[in-house]
Amino acid sequence: MSDKIYNWGILAAGNIAGKFAAELQSLSSGRVYAVGARDLVRAKAFAEEFGAHRYYDSYEELAADPQVDIIYVASPHSHHAEHAQLCMNHGKPVLCEKAFALNSSEVADMVACANRNKVFLMEAFMVPFQPSYLEAKRLIDSGEFGKVKYIQSWFGFNKSPYDLSLRLFNPELGGGALLDIGLYPVFDALYFLGEPNSITAQAELSETGVDQSIIVRFEYSDSVSASLFASFVSAVGVGTDIFCEKGMLRLRRNSSLDQWIEVVVRGSEVKQICFDPVTCGLKNEAIEVMKCLEQNRPESEVMPLSLSATFMKILDKIRQKAGIVYPGRD
Repeated sequence: MSDKIYNWGILAAGNIAGKFAAELQSLSSGRVYAVGARDLVRAKAFAEEFGAHRYYDSYEELAADPQVDIIYVASPHSHHAEHAQLCMNHGKPVLCEKAFALNSSEVADMVACANRNKVFLMEAFMVPFQPSYLEAKRLIDSGEFGKVKYIQSWFGFNKSPYDLSLRLFNPELGGGALLDIGLYPVFDALYFLGEPNSITAQAELSETGVDQSIIVRFEYSDSVSASLFASFVSAVGVGTDIFCEKGMLRLRRNSSLDQWIEVVVRGSEVKQICFDPVTCGLKNEAIEVMKCLEQNRPESEVMPLSLSATFMKILDKIRQKAGIVYPGRD
């Protein structure tokens, strides 16, 4: 990359925005330059914490700032389509947090806006940029473990206290386990096995109507399948087990920066492959965006818009099967 330092704008000042900004600070090629939030006090506090030069209580002002090179959209996913398009209509490249949007129609609108304005757009989904996944894919593609026969993947925590006023339980904001954490197990199945031939799904709904737990099953040809689980009320952690003909890979992480693989082969000791935190994390998404801009690429080859569209199509099917509805958006 060149010596250019990219000025990042952060749209929304919530928890995930803080994690992203903290990792961005470790890069010499980018910096937190400006932040926009729903109120000035919150914007100022975020700016002070992460060293931003400017702060706004208006997303419009953030998008219009001529010194901002890229905007990371971190608002609730019910507003991703609106806010990403606001930024792109101001000519700003956008890295938009997952879930990319609420449905396929919104994703199509975002892609059309990117094409119309001739600006870069990418979903901020960390998985395909992580060294653990790249290594697991390499091992499987090498043929050393034979064909993948079954995948089991999960992401769960016990949200305590059980507060129905939180975004996670708000259907108007796209709350629910599927779009918040369930998309990780779903993506893992797509990443290692591709699109399924059939999908079944069952959700446990909260009092507010969102899916507080969801179970999904993918079926493929040759009796290959995947079982996926996500929950706000089950503290199971996060992990993916890939069962192959000649062994098994266990992908584990405690955080985006702390990840490893356990390699299990019959008759051998379990081998653990750990990864340097410097090579892991959300910052890899930022690195990819800046690299693409340096190379004048309209989208990422690692997380292309076609992949985000396919991903959302699968999520739409799961919601349909499970009876999950976002009021006024379906």
